[in-house]
Amino acid sequence: MKLLISLLTCAPLAAAISGIGLVPVAVDGTVEAGAEPAAGSRIDSVHTVRDGDTLLGIANRLLDRTNHYTPIRFVEAIRLANDLNGDVLRPGQTLRLTLSSGAVTPAPELPAPDEIRGIYVKATVAGSERVFELVRQLREVGGNAVVFDIKERTGLLSYRSAVPLADSVGASASAPIQRPHRLVEMLHREGIYVVARLTCFYDQHLAQRRPDLAPTSRASGEPWRQRGQLCWVDPSLPEVQDYLLAIVDEVAALGVDEIQLDYVRFPTEGNVADAVFSFPDSVGRDQVITWFVERVHDRLPGGYTWAGPRRGRSVRLSADVFGIVAWGHEADRRATGQSVADMLRHLDVISPMLYPSHFYGYFEGMDVPAAYPYYLLYKGCRSLLPFARRNGVAVRPWVQAFPYRVESFDREYIAEQIRGAEAGGAQGWLLWNSAMQYELGLGAIDDVVNGGLEAGSGRWLRRPVPRPAGGS
Repeated sequence: MKLLISLLTCAPLAAAISGIGLVPVAVDGTVEAGAEPAAGSRIDSVHTVRDGDTLLGIANRLLDRTNHYTPIRFVEAIRLANDLNGDVLRPGQTLRLTLSSGAVTPAPELPAPDEIRGIYVKATVAGSERVFELVRQLREVGGNAVVFDIKERTGLLSYRSAVPLADSVGASASAPIQRPHRLVEMLHREGIYVVARLTCFYDQHLAQRRPDLAPTSRASGEPWRQRGQLCWVDPSLPEVQDYLLAIVDEVAALGVDEIQLDYVRFPTEGNVADAVFSFPDSVGRDQVITWFVERVHDRLPGGYTWAGPRRGRSVRLSADVFGIVAWGHEADRRATGQSVADMLRHLDVISPMLYPSHFYGYFEGMDVPAAYPYYLLYKGCRSLLPFARRNGVAVRPWVQAFPYRVESFDREYIAEQIRGAEAGGAQGWLLWNSAMQYELGLGAIDDVVNGGLEAGSGRWLRRPVPRPAGGS
């Protein structure tokens, strides 16, 4: 039976809702008068409508006291609980609301870091209820991790930042994730490992509003452009690095499990020979990038390596690298500044982007590299493994879950990549589809995790080893 409780028996809630017309009524029917609400309990409350009240206004004020993520979903719940057909409210009208006691519900045990099976989620989706629809689908097939944008390729931030430079250039003016703390908390409640993706030096927004932070054109003395577009900032400028470090501070405080650095490199497209950066000739590009990664690593309050705790940190650090970097070609290291051997000393995870479609031309005996999804993932992960193991770092590749430059793209194509990564020693994997079309990707996860495509059956592996160019 539901028992009335006084405001004094739930002081935190009473303090939060005093002055806005709410009266706590009951706690789940299991709490006796005078007892503290149990963790995760819910309180039925009555709100008396005042002049100027709207359903959306009430929902915005009380959202953090509910199990809802967005105010729109809370409004729908209020309508349902009170048999409302519209949004018109009358002063003096009473509304029945269900709120949280304020006690923290213990999250399910999160997946081990070497068992991460995740997907990428755009910031606009992460800021909407759709993220939880995707999460439910992901969990049903055996996935357990989400990577969402905290700073996009455009340079826009997905949350409201207090960093002065972000404020001055309006980087978070249209932040789609209004409650990032709540997002992380609710994902954790679903048992989801949460990764915040931070695009670093490709930053259209900052470069266009602060062209003094961009590289300089050797020919014109103007800010350097990549194929006519002002989109890169200078990785070697202290102000640029400090800006990113300040964002890292904010993101770590959100409670994410991992921060993933993307575009942590120099530009490689366009007339890169015309680009002049601020570091002296005696310093290599790889030194600039490695120093920045080290600064981020030392800034974080947390993370663990696969070899055990590292300096007591609790937020892991990962970095995306070009897939070709896994082959260790000197020209690629000089162009990107990504020296894997050096970067690994400051990372917990390295994520090579081993998309088969991104290997062009004749490569390792393959005239059409995209026709060998298993092999490219296997060889890329296998090549990185010795360096990673020496530093206690996990190899967790990005898997191509989009059809670009693939003739026969289906769920088996994605599953072959996953199998190749696992055979190559990967500790987890992530699926990328920027259009958020994961029907085939989720099917592939189901096939691999739940045995729909058994290893050795001959159905899931089409061409595991490349043949000489021109061969059948």
